[in-house]
Amino acid sequence: MDEVRAVHGCLRLEPDGVLAALDARGLPAAAGAGLAADLTAAVLAGDAGSLTASAGELHAVRTRLAAGSGLEETAVPVDMTNLSVVVGRDKIIKLVRQWGGADRSARLLARLADAGVDAVPGYYGSLVWEHPVHGRSTLALVSAVIPDAEDGWTWAADDVAAWFRGGPLPDFPAALGRLTAEVHAALFGPDPLPAPGAAEVRARADGVLDVALALTGGDAGARLANRAERLRSLLAAIPETAAPAFDLHGDLHVGQVLRSGDKYWLLDFDGDPQLPDAERDRPDTAARDVAHLAASLEMVASVAAKRLQVADTASLDRLYGWARNAQQELVQSYRAAAAGAGFPDLLDAEVLPGLVAEQLLRELIYAHRFLPRWQYAADGAITHRFERDPSRTAQTKEPAWTPPAL
Repeated sequence: MDEVRAVHGCLRLEPDGVLAALDARGLPAAAGAGLAADLTAAVLAGDAGSLTASAGELHAVRTRLAAGSGLEETAVPVDMTNLSVVVGRDKIIKLVRQWGGADRSARLLARLADAGVDAVPGYYGSLVWEHPVHGRSTLALVSAVIPDAEDGWTWAADDVAAWFRGGPLPDFPAALGRLTAEVHAALFGPDPLPAPGAAEVRARADGVLDVALALTGGDAGARLANRAERLRSLLAAIPETAAPAFDLHGDLHVGQVLRSGDKYWLLDFDGDPQLPDAERDRPDTAARDVAHLAASLEMVASVAAKRLQVADTASLDRLYGWARNAQQELVQSYRAAAAGAGFPDLLDAEVLPGLVAEQLLRELIYAHRFLPRWQYAADGAITHRFERDPSRTAQTKEPAWTPPAL
């Protein structure tokens, strides 16, 4: 079995393409085992000579960003697809769990680093394995740690809950619009591609509703069924756009945005985990990222309702009303920032309603397959964004959406 071996462990390539991080005893590696420090040291040195591969060659790809020398390891206390470890308190290494799983991130982060974009955490480089059979793949990424930062599912919901209790209106939707436009302007290459045609976009959305209906049971399924025809019509009516296609973030939501003080950073350029690899890396128009981010603002309202433990109609109308206004502010801010960067026609807002609907349905599917406790957020957003189908309004009373208990 092929391995990349370091002093304190190895990365083992399994036959199914899974990359297993193992410590020196052959057990699953964790912070403190030393493997993360070994791999980080190789990347920072720009030299993979301290590592050995059972087949092929290893390369350390280093950017110009200066880094501290500390190598002590600290665990990252959140659930993630990959294993991430803080190294030396100022760096974080992401060890990839699937062959090819970070190639997209490595490519886009290198481009953003070269462009001097400070809307993403500092990027130090990557470890690459050139395998004689499987080809080339990024094994690990090393970036800067943002001190005292929280992700958007925490800070955004906190801001909205504070506003609901009488605090100031959150100003982060405009900040997110500017952040997204800055990253898009840097990723917009000299040779942008034609936008996917309406038929292609609709084909991608086709079947999403039926899958969501099949997977979503109980009261959430009943609420979705009551809105199915409206959603189907919206997905089928996504219009043609002339906006150019380019490399996007691909999985943009508030949870991908760190905030520390009044500064925001965008994370994780791996692409949409629900899409096949080939489709995940396909260029698309700016509206795709903006729609994903806009959909997440409605789910922030669901999270805030859970924090506040409110379920009365007036409170929910106020929270989801905030989300709709926040989406408008996001789009306006994005357009202004894109125009200021020299790209006034980057976003076609006409396609946003259909893409937002598609994304909310994908959130239901994601919850069923990977994170069942997350269903309530997308369920609440769909319930309060879309009216019931006229043919179903005279039927039995619909079960009311309520946030889960804390």
